[in-house]
Amino acid sequence: MLRWLLLLCMLLLQTACNPYNDQERPTSPVLNPNGIFVNVRTDTEPLTTTTLLGEPTTVYRFETMAAALSVWRRAAAEQPTLLLLSNNPHLQPVPEELRKQVSTLVNTADVVDIALAGSDRNPEPLLLSGMTVDAALRNGWFRELAWVLPLRDQELKLSLDKFSAQLKEAGIADAQEATSLTLNGRSFHGSIRGTNFTAAALAELKELQQPVVVHIDLSYFQPLYKNEIATPMLDIIFNTLMTLKKMQLKTLAVTFSYGHLDNQISLDVRFLGEIITELIENPVLLDQPIPLNWQRQRDALYLGNFFQKEKVRELYEAQEQEAPDKAWIKFNLYRSASAHKEGGKALELLAQAVSLDHLFALEYIELSKRAYASERPDEALRMLKLASDSFQNDTFIKLQMAQLAAENGKQQEALRLLKQLNKLQWSEVYYADMPGYLANFIAYLQNGNRVEEATIPKTKQLRQRILHSR
Repeated sequence: MLRWLLLLCMLLLQTACNPYNDQERPTSPVLNPNGIFVNVRTDTEPLTTTTLLGEPTTVYRFETMAAALSVWRRAAAEQPTLLLLSNNPHLQPVPEELRKQVSTLVNTADVVDIALAGSDRNPEPLLLSGMTVDAALRNGWFRELAWVLPLRDQELKLSLDKFSAQLKEAGIADAQEATSLTLNGRSFHGSIRGTNFTAAALAELKELQQPVVVHIDLSYFQPLYKNEIATPMLDIIFNTLMTLKKMQLKTLAVTFSYGHLDNQISLDVRFLGEIITELIENPVLLDQPIPLNWQRQRDALYLGNFFQKEKVRELYEAQEQEAPDKAWIKFNLYRSASAHKEGGKALELLAQAVSLDHLFALEYIELSKRAYASERPDEALRMLKLASDSFQNDTFIKLQMAQLAAENGKQQEALRLLKQLNKLQWSEVYYADMPGYLANFIAYLQNGNRVEEATIPKTKQLRQRILHSR
């Protein structure tokens, strides 16, 4: 039984929640439960060329990068360059046995179905988010891929041997592609999936073929940030956008992905998606004093380094006075209440944030892990149920709930959840072991046994190993 429990720990770390609901489709100009911002018709709205940050440009926002394929394919006829700002190039190869299905999907499906099929939170995905760019290049949508390397040290010595070896070891480039790479000055050049490939810091990309499609993944800013004293977050954002503005890029589309579901990006920086969008869609803001609530956010982040909890709370409360319906501000207040050890108030504020933006319900999963580590399994289960209320179709939250219920002696509740999961169709490529695991878990519980081994994952290292191995 221990072997099965270890397998489950690995699966739980690999997946967290499936926000998609087959019965729902974009209908309103807000973030809908499918994790898609639908301020525009992402499937049918014509793309128009603009000068990036020289004039207003629509930003298409998504939770995962895979959903952006619905926009990219509409630019394919122009054979643009994909300018990718991300901590990784999302070039993991689509499994060979799924490539035909994936090609059909990305060329014909609507944005919601692509988002669903491109999420490992779905029990039967066709591609994982890390395969997004691979899928686009295999379909010949782009003439060039320019990957912006997030280098904090602009003077860092670049090594061709090291870079090509890293791409090969990660499965991003095969032997021929790795051999094609050259280093010219401070830019890598080569061919990936039969497409011209460049990788360099943003300031080094001086001769891009235009027009471009720009994709910004929130993970791009992670390596650039050290702390709010040495590398203030908003300064990084403004500097990046000012560099893009100087490039005067003829742009067909800008897409943006948050990556909280894929890359364990902290919810504390979710506010950056709104700021980046506002600056690109209204670029005159770059030449004006920053809005007061953004300045308050900057000040609060800075003061957090000096344990100024009261001053930070004052700033967050002032933010709320100006914008009472901003989910990220409610989340700020939740963090402040937590720092003040005000548990009940903190949960009330978190619930308010979740009511405005359901992705903040991911915090309940973190709270569940903490409760379990503190030997409070009942509270851990309660937090998972709160998460499940926001992600009602999420199979992996239910899996964690079943495991906790079984461990707490609630066999019937665990069996009910496991039997629901056992009826689902699981991917033979990504989750081949799941049907066997579920069957064995059900049989174990029906024999009257209890699950006593620790089952809530406690480290990120195991999850990273699973993600890198698949």
